[in-house]
Amino acid sequence: MKAMIARQLYQPAVVLPLLLLTRLMVPHDFNLTQVMFVVMLKGSQQAFHFMCDAMPRLRGGDDRHVACRNCC
Repeated sequence: MKAMIARQLYQPAVVLPLLLLTRLMVPHDFNLTQVMFVVMLKGSQQAFHFMCDAMPRLRGGDDRHVACRNCC
């Protein structure tokens, strides 16, 4: 059982989220309320940007610049 737990702990799917959470918690002094507030704000920003980018395409708008936003 110990070997199975040790083997599973070194999987990237387990380690990377833990490292990201620790990296986020350190500047907030391990305060879970502040960390959850930051996570909620970041998630809402990502959702807002996704919807702003996706809505014109869903409405059948101009999709010439979908692949690259740095076109001349």
